[in-house]
Amino acid sequence: MNPMDTFDPDMPCRVRDGLNDQIIEWSAQWASMYHEHASKWDEGVISWDGLLLNGWAPIVPSHPCSH
Repeated sequence: MNPMDTFDPDMPCRVRDGLNDQIIEWSAQWASMYHEHASKWDEGVISWDGLLLNGWAPIVPSHPCSH
């Protein structure tokens, strides 16, 4: 996972919610709400919409297997 200080909410990705220990598929449609309401919770942790985001990863397209 990448650190939240490099997170771009305008890009689709996966984010890790440390509060609920789950991975969420991020929608770029949430970017304006993120910009308005996100706040630093702790070092490397962003509080947003009841979540504690502590990492993100790009969505890697899957490649179909060729046999």
